[in-house]
Amino acid sequence: MGLYPEIQRKAQEELDRIVGPNRLPEFSDYDDLIYVQAIALESMRWMMVLPLGVPHRVTRDDEYKGFFIPAGSTIIVNAWSILHDPDVFPEPENFKPERFIKDGRLDPSVRNPLEYAFGFGRRVCPGRHLSSASLFMTIASVLHTLKINPAEDEDGNLFDGSTMLAAGLAAGPNRVPCSASPRSADAEHLIRVWCSMDQEEQ
Repeated sequence: MGLYPEIQRKAQEELDRIVGPNRLPEFSDYDDLIYVQAIALESMRWMMVLPLGVPHRVTRDDEYKGFFIPAGSTIIVNAWSILHDPDVFPEPENFKPERFIKDGRLDPSVRNPLEYAFGFGRRVCPGRHLSSASLFMTIASVLHTLKINPAEDEDGNLFDGSTMLAAGLAAGPNRVPCSASPRSADAEHLIRVWCSMDQEEQ
């Protein structure tokens, strides 16, 4: 959100309209928070955690589009390529939640990143629904209460976080240079109330 302040602003306008200043987002708001849903989907597409997924072993001889695949072969699905296909996702390197929205609703004709980001077949991640719900609530709660500001380098230029990925099986930023501050006095109150409730539960 530090890299894309206009997207942050649009999400916060939606949250202000649907949730209001006196409470945190809830799952009952899910269907009305279309833009926040689109941000979650675009987050999964734009910078997925496992770009090559988990390798699969072929248990019997198979054929795919004329290619013979012998039993025992290891298959690696390039999910990153699938979710960065410019024929499906124009300008795939850009973070554009709007690509998932049509006529004010989520567009079911757009390829769903959740069908690729969590693996395939019998080995699909069993926690994918919990993960998706948690991602949505985290995005909604953070954007409802905080303003995320990008960091600047010594020359006053904004950091380009899109080029700061760690190498390896799992993708992720090496660091996330940014700062966050409460959006308002109401937002600060919500944060303090939530933190005090969390401490009481512990």
